[in-house]
Amino acid sequence: MDGVADTGRELHGIAGWLGDDTAFTDHWRFTEEPAPGRAGLVEAIVVTVVSNIAAATLHEQLNALFGGLAGWLRSRRRLGSGGDDIVVRVELENRDPLRFTAAELDDLGVPEIVDRVRAELEAGTAGEA
Repeated sequence: MDGVADTGRELHGIAGWLGDDTAFTDHWRFTEEPAPGRAGLVEAIVVTVVSNIAAATLHEQLNALFGGLAGWLRSRRRLGSGGDDIVVRVELENRDPLRFTAAELDDLGVPEIVDRVRAELEAGTAGEA
């Protein structure tokens, strides 16, 4: 996973949830955006697609990603270490970023989010405006 060794504890937490499956993690880069004026707190986890994902495995890859992120955020909330105010922002080539709050990950559910991200990825690949 790009840059995990150089990042803060939030991304180490995500890395732990997602494991070290290079076939999976080579598709994504994770970065943190600090909350303005709130030292040490993270406002957003940014997920950037860094390589093409084969259509045959796209659904599986997205399920693993968002299932892992949702589980990580739920775990943080149970442990009382926050997570409610963190936004997951997904950067997609040729598309506007998608933003999901921790509550939306719970309320919408992983399948709905996967469908939205998949549709945007496919639209970006097709060059739709």
